[in-house]
Amino acid sequence: MAHPETLLPMSTVDDPLERFVSVIRFYLSGWHIKPPGVKKPLNPILGETFTCYWDYPDGTRGYYVAEQTSHHPPKSSYFFMAPEHNIRIDGTLKPRSKFLGNSAASMMEGIAILRLLNRGENKENGER
Repeated sequence: MAHPETLLPMSTVDDPLERFVSVIRFYLSGWHIKPPGVKKPLNPILGETFTCYWDYPDGTRGYYVAEQTSHHPPKSSYFFMAPEHNIRIDGTLKPRSKFLGNSAASMMEGIAILRLLNRGENKENGER
């Protein structure tokens, strides 16, 4: 969680346009790397899980669970929840590499679904 200050206030924004801007701000903040920089990613075996939590400055906590769900092609699934902030994120990551004549590239593909659980038609369970 590199930039919680852009994610956590999202569910409290009442104006739909401002909420949309805050989602874009959070997405774009992922392109900025805070020091000390990029680390080697976890290279799990099939079925291995990684769990952790963050303590936020406001005394709340966020939880993260990830699992290696496919070996070939490699694919990981993840779940993030900040219950006190009504935020849930589910997604998958599928890293790919591309080798050309004199270069190589690494691409991260996948999907992320952000749910603001106190928004939508049914605010009790976050349905749209």
